[in-house]
Amino acid sequence: MNTPMLRQASQGTRMLRAAALVLTIIWSGTLQAGPREDALAQFEKFFEYFRTDNHDQLVSLFAPDMLFIGTISPELTSDPAAVREYFVKALSSSRGEVKANLFETTATQITDDVVLVTASWQSERTLDGKMTTNGPSRNTSVMHKRGERWYIVQFHNSWKPK
Repeated sequence: MNTPMLRQASQGTRMLRAAALVLTIIWSGTLQAGPREDALAQFEKFFEYFRTDNHDQLVSLFAPDMLFIGTISPELTSDPAAVREYFVKALSSSRGEVKANLFETTATQITDDVVLVTASWQSERTLDGKMTTNGPSRNTSVMHKRGERWYIVQFHNSWKPK
């Protein structure tokens, strides 16, 4: 039986299916992270590890052949042991409770496996009831995906001029 009512119901079902398909495609595109978002998520782990004094986790974010200039670094280094030593000195256990406040982060995807990240942030340390603020600082990092993992291959942090 091919009545106008059945044709209309069949057409309505097809329209509903088409709309559902379009919505699924749109939602899946917005929910999937791309290289920019993946690199930024890995970069933001730096601040998490910075707060917890975990030197080894911090160093694990960096590629073995990275270029590194920390806020108080006397010179550029590409030695993972020197980067670890830098964080051991900078993040001594006598620093009290630490917060790393990230103010602004931007990320620019250069290629599918290279993302440039800039950030503005500051640390706050509370020791014996007294808070000390370091910063604000600015950071520029280059993230490079090697295999399935993102690494910091270039890192430069400096105090923002007042």
